[in-house]
Amino acid sequence: MGADTRARAIALLIAIFAAGAVTGAALWPRLQPPRGEARRAGANREPESERIPLPLELLGLTGDERTRLHAIARRWRPRADSEFNEVRRRVSEMENGMFAEMLCALTPEQRDKYLKLVEGQHYDTTTVNKRFAIVRANRCSEVPNSSPR
Repeated sequence: MGADTRARAIALLIAIFAAGAVTGAALWPRLQPPRGEARRAGANREPESERIPLPLELLGLTGDERTRLHAIARRWRPRADSEFNEVRRRVSEMENGMFAEMLCALTPEQRDKYLKLVEGQHYDTTTVNKRFAIVRANRCSEVPNSSPR
C-alpha cells in the first residue's frame, strides 16, 4: 500500500469516526430517558404484583390514585400470571413434541451428535429427556412422517 493510499485510508477512518461521534452526540438526548423518568424508575421498588405500568405512572398520579391502581394490579396480576404460566407450559409441551418427532427423523449418529451438543451447552436435563422420550422408548415408528431409521 502506497503512502498516498495509506493517507487516504487514515483520513477516511478519521472522517468515519468523527461522523459517528457527531451522530452519537446528536442522538444521545433522544435515547436517554428524561431525568424524572430515570429517577422514578430507580425509586420504584414495588413488588411486581403491585406494579403500575409506566405510562400510567407518568400521568402524575396522586397518592390515592396510586393506592387504587396498586389494588387493581394486586387483583389482576395473579390471574394473568396463572394464565401466562399455563400458556408457557402448553407451548413448551408442543415444542418438546416437535423436537421428539424431529429426533425420530434423524439418524442415530445425528441424534448422538445432537445429544452431545446440548449436553455440552448444559441444557436442562428434564427438557432433553422429554425430547428423547420417543426415541428412547423405541416408538419412532408411531410418529407420522418421521421415516425412522
